[in-house]
Amino acid sequence: MKIARFGVDGQVRYGIVNGEELTEIRGSIYKKFKVNDIKHNLKDVVLLPPTNPSEIWCPGLNFANHLEYAAEVLGEENPTVPKHPEPWIKARSSLTGTGNPIILPVDCSGEVHYEGEAVAVIGKLCRRVTVQDAHQFVLGYTCGNDVSDRVWQRDDWTFWRAKGADTFAPVGPWIETDCNAQDLHMIVRVNGKEVQHGKTEEMLFSFGEIISYISQQVTLYPGDLVFSGSTGVTVALNPGDVVEVDIPGIGVLSNPVVAEVTL
Repeated sequence: MKIARFGVDGQVRYGIVNGEELTEIRGSIYKKFKVNDIKHNLKDVVLLPPTNPSEIWCPGLNFANHLEYAAEVLGEENPTVPKHPEPWIKARSSLTGTGNPIILPVDCSGEVHYEGEAVAVIGKLCRRVTVQDAHQFVLGYTCGNDVSDRVWQRDDWTFWRAKGADTFAPVGPWIETDCNAQDLHMIVRVNGKEVQHGKTEEMLFSFGEIISYISQQVTLYPGDLVFSGSTGVTVALNPGDVVEVDIPGIGVLSNPVVAEVTL
C-alpha cells in the first residue's frame, strides 16, 4: 500500500495511491482509517512530505564505500568502521516534499551534494525496542535526500547547517508499507543521468539496528523519520539541476535545485 500526504483545496489530507489515482482516507494512518469514495488525479494535488515528524534521524557513515570519501571530505586519515550506529538529528525545518526546490543558500560553499537514501517511517511509539522487534514499529518506507554542504560539514563542529539548512531534507513521494527494507536499490539521477546507486543490504547497521539503538535513549514517535545513510561518492549540485532519488518499488523523489534569492 502506498500512502500519500497531500494538499488539495487548502487542506492537508491522506490517501492511497493506485497508479495515477489517489483515493482519500479518513482516520489515522498510524491507527485505523477507512478508504472513502473521494478520488483525485495525482497531477491535481500537491504531494507533501509523507509525515509531519517530530524528529528526523540520520546515521553517520553507514556504508563502507562512503567511509573513505567522508574521511577525505572531513580531512581525516585512516577512517575506521563504527562499532555501533552513530545517529544524529537533522533539523525539522529542513524537511520538504517532492517537487519542491532544494534551495542553495546564498552563502553556501558551492559544494552542496545530494545523498540518496531510503527512509523508515515510524508507525507507533517506539522506546527500548529490540533489533528483532524494531520492524513492528515501522509503518513503511520512503525516499530521502540528505542534502549536505561538504565545506560546512568539514569546518563546523556539528552538522547544524551543513545538513540542516532549509530544504536540505527532501522526503517522499509517499510511504510504501509493503517492502523488504534491506533489499532496496537507491538510485540517484541528476538531470536524468545516474550518479549514485546503492543497496540497503550493504548498510553497516540495518534499519532494525539503528531504530533499536536510538530507542534505548530517545523515544521515537509516529511519523518520525530514520534515514539509511548514503553510499559511495557524491558531487555538487548546481542551480538548474533536477535531482531524483528513485527506489524501485517505492517511487521517485524529484526536486529542482535553485539558488537562494535575497532582497
